[in-house]
Amino acid sequence: MFRNGKLFLPPPRDGSDFKELFKRLAAAGAGRPLGKDGFPAGPWTPELLAEAISRIDSNRVGVDLRTVQLWFQENEKGIGTANIRWLARIFGCDDPVATSEWQMELSAAQSRLSAKRREWKRAAGSVAQEIPDTALTATFDD
Repeated sequence: MFRNGKLFLPPPRDGSDFKELFKRLAAAGAGRPLGKDGFPAGPWTPELLAEAISRIDSNRVGVDLRTVQLWFQENEKGIGTANIRWLARIFGCDDPVATSEWQMELSAAQSRLSAKRREWKRAAGSVAQEIPDTALTATFDD
């Protein structure tokens, strides 16, 4: 589906966390302009996405390339509220209604990622508590 000359994908509302959702959208090139041949221009790269976000008229600050690179990496880093707004503009293809829907979806996905992180930390803490404090001993045979 295309909107404003860009590839538009509606929010999936499938319960994905931010990393899962972002990975699919970046690979599909959601929000990228159509090429001269009328087909989507391809997937997002960190550089292309940072440049597109920085070109949004109302975004006077832009976005740091390193921040965008973190979104592409397998890590526990999510996305901040201000950047959710800009990413929603990209994925919503500058359509006000679609941008609003994407902002809600991205916010919910970030909340799910935060909940997973808390659960991982809780699980890691309980595993650490189960391991008794034992002194390490070694024997050396001559």
